[in-house]
Amino acid sequence: MSTKPKKRLSITELKSYPGFENYTDEMAEETIASLEILSILFYEHYQKSIKEKERLNSLIKEEAE
Repeated sequence: MSTKPKKRLSITELKSYPGFENYTDEMAEETIASLEILSILFYEHYQKSIKEKERLNSLIKEEAE
């Protein structure tokens, strides 16, 4: 797993993407916050998936023995 420090998307960075150029700072901040929450949810789901896969592999290995 990467130990790279997490960096929050800035308003300026968001506005540099097509479709976001005309966002107000408030709209951009709300969008960034939503993206942040969504990324956390995806990451938590990914971590749970890994743990479940490891658990299932462990059960399969135990049954094979």
